[in-house]
Amino acid sequence: MKIAVIPARSGSVELPNKNLQVVCRKSLLNRAIDFAIEADLFDKVIVTTDYSTHLFQNDRVDVHHRPESLATSQATMVEVLTDVIEAFQLDSKDKIILLQPTSPYRSKEDLVKVLKLMEQYDSVITVKEVELNPALFVTPLNKTELLSKQVEANQTNRQIHQKQYYPNGNLFGVTVGAFLKSQSFYGGKLGYVLQQGKYNIDINTKEDLKLADLWGQMDEV
Repeated sequence: MKIAVIPARSGSVELPNKNLQVVCRKSLLNRAIDFAIEADLFDKVIVTTDYSTHLFQNDRVDVHHRPESLATSQATMVEVLTDVIEAFQLDSKDKIILLQPTSPYRSKEDLVKVLKLMEQYDSVITVKEVELNPALFVTPLNKTELLSKQVEANQTNRQIHQKQYYPNGNLFGVTVGAFLKSQSFYGGKLGYVLQQGKYNIDINTKEDLKLADLWGQMDEV
């Protein structure tokens, strides 16, 4: 089976009720749910949450009320997904796509790419390119001093450095068996889909919300 899992915890420190914040007239949570349903590629859509049931009036969504211990900021996504696997008795060959509500924009085309790659990889993630040179990373000793380091002249040339990618939080695909074995979304043979622009937005602050709304307004023009 192909299963969409949408994690929606009610608590959030930096942006209260983050998953219910609205981008272009629709909450982040509902954007994730609607994407999963409208993609028409999943055998099951599961929302794991501590929100009230009345938010999920849709017979195409299975709501799993996660244990209180998994509704805290200390709970890891690995623990949350393990709980879903056990609660729904998912098979080791089932494929899970994690859809975090904090990524407001997704494309069906990229979802298809991820699912296709999962035929040959244990895990597949979407990533963004980061233009950071590890050779120039410095460590603070205190508020005004950095740990001294030797940097060779050729190390400052960005053209000679290997591309660096970072997970953007948009799509995480993993086979149940590989996930349970590695306890990670990055375990086993790992594939990726590179994304750009609005697909790299990950909402954690009010500024992120404003940026997401701007992208939405541009799409509507």
